[in-house]
Amino acid sequence: MHSSKAALISMFIIFVASSENCSNEDSLELHLSTKTPYRLVANKEDKELKQEAIKDCIPHKLWMVVRHGTRNPSAAFIEKMTDRLPEIRDLILQNNPEPTQYLRHSDLYAFQKWKARLRTSDEKKLTHEGEDEMLELAERMQARFPNILRSVYSNTSYYFRYTATHRTKASATFFAAGLFGRHVVKDVWFPKPIKNDPILRFYKLCPRWQREVKNNPATLSERKKFEESEHMLNIIRSVNRMLNLEDELDLDDIYLMYLTCAFETAWNKKNKSPWCSVFSTETVGGLEFAEDLKYYYRDGYGYEVSYKQACRMLGDVMSHFENKSEYPKATVYFTHSGTLLKLLAHLGLYKDEERLKHTHYSNNSHQWRVSKIDAFGSNLAFVLYKCPSKYKLAVFHQETLMRLPNGEEFTDFNKFKKLYKSSSNECAFEEMCSIA
Repeated sequence: MHSSKAALISMFIIFVASSENCSNEDSLELHLSTKTPYRLVANKEDKELKQEAIKDCIPHKLWMVVRHGTRNPSAAFIEKMTDRLPEIRDLILQNNPEPTQYLRHSDLYAFQKWKARLRTSDEKKLTHEGEDEMLELAERMQARFPNILRSVYSNTSYYFRYTATHRTKASATFFAAGLFGRHVVKDVWFPKPIKNDPILRFYKLCPRWQREVKNNPATLSERKKFEESEHMLNIIRSVNRMLNLEDELDLDDIYLMYLTCAFETAWNKKNKSPWCSVFSTETVGGLEFAEDLKYYYRDGYGYEVSYKQACRMLGDVMSHFENKSEYPKATVYFTHSGTLLKLLAHLGLYKDEERLKHTHYSNNSHQWRVSKIDAFGSNLAFVLYKCPSKYKLAVFHQETLMRLPNGEEFTDFNKFKKLYKSSSNECAFEEMCSIA
């Protein structure tokens, strides 16, 4: 009797411990910054919308911008994975010959088996996960808006465009395959990509942004302050302690492990990356916050020129919907993180009441979280509804209906134009981007 009770108690403890481990792994996946896989943020509900506000309306036109799907890292990062990570792996195995409180037998086994398998020639290419993200995104969007995104391809109904990169071209191709089937993709027309596309990569044509933001060391000052704070020093100590190391790992090493954890999580749905096992939810949360600061100041609300220049892209949205022709029914662009974040800020979405600072880590309540708003495959769709006496517009981010700054989800198109009047009528792009 006593032995069976003891066995039950042991089983319960093992169950609780394994549940906590699973919970920890699941929560880590949600904090991988811009390398978060889209499957973790996507809205999988793909039924047509039936809200009261649009009960007598039909979806009429769609404009959508999509960040490319999951990709490989840059050549420079692949070199770091190839050169430094094996050294760190060996350090971990030498100092942890047996399972510990933090590293299980399966983690150590995964480290023993781990190899850097990418070549620099593979840099930034779309991965199989990225292909699936685009296929499934297209299928869900088509299920929601079947009368706009029809399964029979016509180059008058659809206008696709991508930047001059492998990852956006491949993303566009697999998105089209999700709409029409793989056998039809060869017949889909894509215009020749433009090196510095004035709509898809408008910031490449903005010298003021390049000088005052992208190439300005002050842009990263809040991130740097956080990296030098006691919070980050504790993270560095904590990771070293978890691995039985005496401060052998510095912040660069920890970022390398964090981003490798992120990439390998995005690439592989089934197997956990061993590099994720070195982090707790607290340590990964600090690294995520440092990334939030970086993108807030480079592509978000940190500098006015960053988000104001996105008027050029929103102007394209207006033109698509104001065009009296029925066609194209759908305009879909494939671009990059920098484009999407600037457009989100231009729309006033995910805006915090206070300017984001390095001191805000403790309260951890900010809206500008790139893990949620700028994962691989992130997207923003504008849908124009034709109603009996007016047109209404809805905005979807990550396939989820958004509430606009005017408090409405389905807003009269004329109201929307007034709300963003500076984008349609007063977009002084050349003026705001010129260097005096």
